[in-house]
Amino acid sequence: MSRTATHNTVAPAVRTEGLTVRYGAFQALSDVTVSLPAGQISGLIGPNGAGKTTLLNAISGFTSIAEGSVHVGHADLTALDARRRALAGVVRGFQTVRLLDRESVLTNVLIGTERLPQPSALAQFFGLPSQWRAGRRDTAAAAEVLDLLGLTGQAHRRVDELPFASRRLVEVARVLVSSPSVILLDEPAAGLDQEGRQELAAVLTRVHHNHPSTMVVVEHDVDLVKSLCSYVIALDSGAFLRDGTPAEVFGDRQVQLAYFGRAAGADA
Repeated sequence: MSRTATHNTVAPAVRTEGLTVRYGAFQALSDVTVSLPAGQISGLIGPNGAGKTTLLNAISGFTSIAEGSVHVGHADLTALDARRRALAGVVRGFQTVRLLDRESVLTNVLIGTERLPQPSALAQFFGLPSQWRAGRRDTAAAAEVLDLLGLTGQAHRRVDELPFASRRLVEVARVLVSSPSVILLDEPAAGLDQEGRQELAAVLTRVHHNHPSTMVVVEHDVDLVKSLCSYVIALDSGAFLRDGTPAEVFGDRQVQLAYFGRAAGADA
């Protein structure tokens, strides 16, 4: 997406140091230090309750951090709320599709442009030229991402008329439209059949090729992670377990025990 803003031209690395998140007496993350390589698609895996969604929330500012820090590139984002992190280029998608069902695909995608710099309230109220320019910029950005995801022909259809797989892509389009430098996707393939999962993997690969970013994907489908990700981090019970290439991580005995309940080669 060629109209990328200046602060998004180079995909940054994402690093957490000693990250701890508590919900009352429950410790969802415990002293998690990880580094997500710049400009790559990384997978975040682990059994249910491992802390994967909590880690995404902590990186994107959707949950409070008890201890530790979050760094994107050279910037310490720990003190920033979710909106300010989004303006800094860190954007999160959700496991549950959150769309305006009675609105068009285009309208839903345009909501994502709110993360781009916008004219002042005065300019918007009086319809000053800066407001017109921003409107044209946002519409062009939405058209570009819809084309990239193969949704141009659906732009003016209501979202509730679309099949589930297309709704998933609309959610992804809304994340991408502001050209974020860090993209966090929480189980984007949830609810899709095998064909839909393969299509989504192809779309995300194409998106990453056209718009290099640091992308993190939470996913349970081992085959999808292996085909999509060059780097994988495994969590278990809120703690760091293992990182490395997909082969290294999925071949690790402790990961196999946590993820599958048994190590490869063990008796069923």
